[in-house]
Amino acid sequence: AAIHRLRQGKEPLPARPELGAGGSWLWMLTGEEPTPAQTRAVTAYLTSTVDHGFSASTFAARVVTSAGADVASAVCAAIGTFSGPLHGGAPDRALDSLDEIGTADRARDWVREKVAAGERIMGFGHAVYTVMDPRAAMLRGIAREMGGPLVDLAVTIEQEVVAALAELKPGRELHTNVEYYAGVVMELCGIPREMFTPTFAAARA
Repeated sequence: AAIHRLRQGKEPLPARPELGAGGSWLWMLTGEEPTPAQTRAVTAYLTSTVDHGFSASTFAARVVTSAGADVASAVCAAIGTFSGPLHGGAPDRALDSLDEIGTADRARDWVREKVAAGERIMGFGHAVYTVMDPRAAMLRGIAREMGGPLVDLAVTIEQEVVAALAELKPGRELHTNVEYYAGVVMELCGIPREMFTPTFAAARA
């Protein structure tokens, strides 16, 4: 959060523990007092992504720790995995996809083009879940409570993308994962897209 503000020519802000983890994170990023709804939304995201099985970042941290290295080295190794496209950057790319699709009527053709080109559809599919990621269901509910055109678009396009994937990849069970609505929620809370992955890293740290 401090580095983000310094890049903007602003002074870093101290944490405000009385706002809770989510509210304090928003304060340190934006310099604005978060609303209760924003605090609840970011806290839910941070909590839901604390850790989830034996992911790449967790594995990297454990490998470094097993050598007897210090905590900072283990955390740095874990953060390094977020620079890869398959672990840390999905929420902003999922949101970029919404921008690219634009309207729900374009969703199925967009998915067909991506699948034909062998590209991944960010925000859909999971290494473990063969049903909708329950974290995605939770964040979708929070997004709907916050409301707005972005949420309406995301919900409609989600249905179209899931239907298109079921048609194009039968038997694959490619459902919505946490990254899809994570991007929507963070956008609604005023977190810049370049800070989506650092927000994920903050939760995992």
